[in-house]
Amino acid sequence: MMDLSSLFPPDVVIVKASNEMWSTPLCKEEELLIEGAVEKRQKEFRAGRNAAHAALSQLNAPPGPLLRGEKRQPAWPAGFLGSISHCRERCVAVCTKKGELLSLGIDVEPLSPLSKGIARYIDTPEEIQFKLQHETLPARLIFSAKESLYKCYYPLIGRYFGFQSVTLNFDLSRQRFQFTPTSACKIHFPENLIFHGRYQIADHHLYTSCFLTQTGTPLPQANSMG
Repeated sequence: MMDLSSLFPPDVVIVKASNEMWSTPLCKEEELLIEGAVEKRQKEFRAGRNAAHAALSQLNAPPGPLLRGEKRQPAWPAGFLGSISHCRERCVAVCTKKGELLSLGIDVEPLSPLSKGIARYIDTPEEIQFKLQHETLPARLIFSAKESLYKCYYPLIGRYFGFQSVTLNFDLSRQRFQFTPTSACKIHFPENLIFHGRYQIADHHLYTSCFLTQTGTPLPQANSMG
């Protein structure tokens, strides 16, 4: 199994959904959330929730259904953070206890290109130039990184922001990224938080991660990626 531990600090549990998790029924309350959904959506939902439960179990979280918040995001147990992503029979969930990390997000994408026309709603002019200079990078890298960035910030700011609200800056040697708000950005990112973005290419898929720490909080150093 792939090692995704470099995407987050060591206190974050990462669970890739097993084949069984895609079809294993959930509790009654969770199954009601996908009642009437198409089979594909039901499989994705079960995989994500089963993987999330497995991660929370490793953290000794109290058992119980993972329902939905007002914006259809998973409602994590009090004192815990999490994020779920899935694509084309691949699903991963990450969870941790609230503490040094204040929020997190993950995204998984196939290495295939985006549909024609979508990138023009994603990339800023600076990012277009970056992609032209680094044509061997995964075609969905910027899209995926912005997906995980959104998942990381939304629980804190509670507002949607368009993908062209930020421009990404990559450190390719360390597989990390940062972001800068653009002139199109209409929201305020909390200044007392430190943003961490990472990515990894593994078994035909791309994984991107984001997490936030408080200013002055030391980040655990338990693997080669820091």
